[in-house]
Amino acid sequence: MYKLTRTAATAAMGVAMALALTGAGAVVTVATASAAAASEAGAQGWEFAGSYGTQQECVAAGDAGVSDGSWAEYRCALFEARWDLMIPA
Repeated sequence: MYKLTRTAATAAMGVAMALALTGAGAVVTVATASAAAASEAGAQGWEFAGSYGTQQECVAAGDAGVSDGSWAEYRCALFEARWDLMIPA
């Protein structure tokens, strides 16, 4: 239940920040191997995989997981001053 709550909160925070920062509907906190697939998937179906101090660290960890076949796509979302790595559930 904690993962679901955290995932929903992370997604909501990302969308709110994107709207506040850009004034548009684009989510600027998402880095993914497949941007189209991530936008279609929405917040459901994702689980927390790690927390990082910078977006670059999160993206590097996500890319490493894609490279070694652990997952096909990922998201890095800013949540409570940390970058959370989200992977498909």
